[in-house]
Amino acid sequence: MSDSNKDYKAVSLAENPFIKSSCKIYLPSIFTNEEEAAFTIARDWQQPGYATIRESINHIYTYQYASDYRYVYKLLDDKDMYWLRFIARFKSVQSLQLQRQVAIYPNMLSRNKENEALKKLFKYGLTWKWSFERDYLEKPVTVYTLSDDGYRFLEYIFGNDNSYFQPQNFFRLDIKYHIRFWEIVDVYQMFLSMPFYKGFDTYFSLGSLDADNRKKRNLYSPLQECLELFPNQKKNCVFFPALQTDNDDYYKKAITLWSKFTEDGSNLEKPVGKLEGSQNVLAFYAPTVSVADRLNSNLSLSLFNFPILILVGSVIQKEGLLKAFYVPDKNGELPKLKRIELPGLINEGDENSF
Repeated sequence: MSDSNKDYKAVSLAENPFIKSSCKIYLPSIFTNEEEAAFTIARDWQQPGYATIRESINHIYTYQYASDYRYVYKLLDDKDMYWLRFIARFKSVQSLQLQRQVAIYPNMLSRNKENEALKKLFKYGLTWKWSFERDYLEKPVTVYTLSDDGYRFLEYIFGNDNSYFQPQNFFRLDIKYHIRFWEIVDVYQMFLSMPFYKGFDTYFSLGSLDADNRKKRNLYSPLQECLELFPNQKKNCVFFPALQTDNDDYYKKAITLWSKFTEDGSNLEKPVGKLEGSQNVLAFYAPTVSVADRLNSNLSLSLFNFPILILVGSVIQKEGLLKAFYVPDKNGELPKLKRIELPGLINEGDENSF
């Protein structure tokens, strides 16, 4: 999917309302280990203006023929389509994250139009609503995903480019995949106002471990970012998000396929979508330092010949984004992580490298 807001500039770091001093950011994807283990989420069928769920469902559009998608497309404007494709691109998005997108692009988006679009997309059956509860919030959190009809609608209008997430996967995968997708939205949004941000994409396949075995599923990175973390060094960071309750199999597969993609680190310049970086970096997002340490230790990250970057969410909240970048320490006898200090990154850059 193309970057539909590429012609619009994000607000500056100073104007970004959800990034605090020292680049501290509240991340709605951060859960405690106990919250994550007990996580539940349910479909929400309620539409405003209807007293019962039955009435609400009865007033959700039903598609009988493929031509119905063409009819509905004519009823949607550009902003409606922007939000539909945004939700499709990031798979599962919290309402706060949608509001943040408006705050990042105030010259293109508005809260009123966002709310109108979300109601319209749900009424036409192109999105699903979900809700879950958090102990410290009075109201349930609303979440939006693409629906089955939304998936088919986008294929019908834009063609089958295989970059859409099939919504039925939400009933096959662990329900905590919602959290994984929220992590990716958080990572994407926190970089948009940063001067070192140079571009992003949300679809990159590393292939499968056995291409001839059709039962082997391809592994996709849900986010790729081009970041100039060091002066004149644009790096394509290919992210894989971690959960606290994960086992290591997902990340072992990522490392195996990345090693194959980079020819064991000897070729780090292969194209990653349309990103303009000159070096590719395997990047993990970890919600906590303990998860980052676990990945580093269990997967022996320091032994690989390609650069690996770990971004830690809890550090972003407590100390700020510029202190949240870690790399495996290749010099120590025991596996440990080394923090990359980037104190002057926003203004003057930093001379460190990895």
